[in-house]
Amino acid sequence: MFPFAALSSETSAADLLEQVRWRDGLQCPRCRSSSVIKYGSYRAFQRYLCKDCDRTFNDKIRMIFAHAKIALDKWLFTIYTFVRFNTSIRQLTAELDLSYKTLHRRVERFTNGSTRL
Repeated sequence: MFPFAALSSETSAADLLEQVRWRDGLQCPRCRSSSVIKYGSYRAFQRYLCKDCDRTFNDKIRMIFAHAKIALDKWLFTIYTFVRFNTSIRQLTAELDLSYKTLHRRVERFTNGSTRL
């Protein structure tokens, strides 16, 4: 079952992303090292520092929402309703108060990204 509380704010959505993303253990996406420490935060997202390669990263790195300007909770809502209920993009524009073009690009990015997984 989907945790709808994760859609209440960007902070709770970031917490959900952190739990799902690192469920097998935290590791550096660049060198795959597990020598990683918490290194502050940026907005709602935890930042990490790899002790082996000295690179910083956050929970969104190398994901479809990595450089998105739209809040993560809106991303998750869009993905969930589009996939689960086959909601149209027009209906989502009314729900989220975003333009059709923005939502179309978001859905297209998700569907193209999910084929690579």
